[in-house]
Amino acid sequence: MLFFAVAYYSLMPVAEVAAVRRGTAISAVYGTVRIEPAFVVHVRAQNSGFIQLAEAFSAGHGAIGKSVEKGQLLATIADEATARQLKQARADLDAAVKRAAVPLPSSELSKAAEDNLQRLERVVSSGNVPAVEYEKAKSEAKRLRNAVETERIERDRNLNALEETTKKLEAQMKNSKVRSPIDGLLTNVQTIDNELVSDGNELFTVSSHKNYVRGEVNEEDVGEVKPGMKAKLKLYPYRTRTFIAHVTSIQPAADPVTQRYTVVLEMENPPDNLMTGMTGEMNIITGTHQNALLVPTRALLVDQALIVKHGIVQARTVRVGFRTLDFAEAISGLEEGNHVVVSDQDKLHSGEPVRQRMVSTPPPAKEP
Repeated sequence: MLFFAVAYYSLMPVAEVAAVRRGTAISAVYGTVRIEPAFVVHVRAQNSGFIQLAEAFSAGHGAIGKSVEKGQLLATIADEATARQLKQARADLDAAVKRAAVPLPSSELSKAAEDNLQRLERVVSSGNVPAVEYEKAKSEAKRLRNAVETERIERDRNLNALEETTKKLEAQMKNSKVRSPIDGLLTNVQTIDNELVSDGNELFTVSSHKNYVRGEVNEEDVGEVKPGMKAKLKLYPYRTRTFIAHVTSIQPAADPVTQRYTVVLEMENPPDNLMTGMTGEMNIITGTHQNALLVPTRALLVDQALIVKHGIVQARTVRVGFRTLDFAEAISGLEEGNHVVVSDQDKLHSGEPVRQRMVSTPPPAKEP
């Protein structure tokens, strides 16, 4: 007889249960979250030519995720025509500077004419020099002065033009050096070695190290959300941890496709290795009830729950108050200490004898 009793007991279905207990019931707006970079910069080509990736990023897509510093070389766009033009412009400028150090062609003649005019001025009053000769010397000195000035203006104009050309070509060559505009992470590479790129082509994406939490809530819930409200976050890479954040802003327009609203949050103590692209869920806290009866949310099928009492499954209708991802407030239908079934409810039915297996649940929430 004992054998049959043991066999019967061992064949009974097992119900995983958790105890209904008291704690703080929380009213919350549910949403999804994603970790996003605070800044994203799209790096574009500033000239045309064949691109050569810097050695540190020669792996192309394999380099995605590497840290970069502001000003660090990402690639070079080869522009041989501009390089040749710059070399010639620098040679022309150097020659022009050397020529500028040499006296102007008409300067010696002008000096001689000025000396002759001064000599004639000293003796013209004595009558030994015809006035016509003096006037002729005066006119020649003026002509040569004008010639020197014209040569000087032309020399300076040519020198300035060569300097401007050189600077312009140097700027073009500088643009051929593609550098990171910020400190951050390389998050996309949209080119390959020796590819012909054009001015304006997007080559790289660099994202800042600093992140923020972007949450999304349904249209019917967004009206309850206000800046400053606290939120509980669960990120999928950290399933055993709960993070606290607060709402910093709510974007005023919904996504035209999903009709969900974006909520920006800031985490109070983010993990050291928080990375862009991580996802999870959140509850934005909108109210609390102290000393409430709490039932694990996964024990509820809408307003129905199964309890195990004296080894028999019983169905209960539960009036639910506040609800979060972990716990729901049971206003009626359950009592403190009831053992509620938390899994495989569809495999059990009221009146069925079962064995119980208590499962651990997170401690009831405290008001953040």
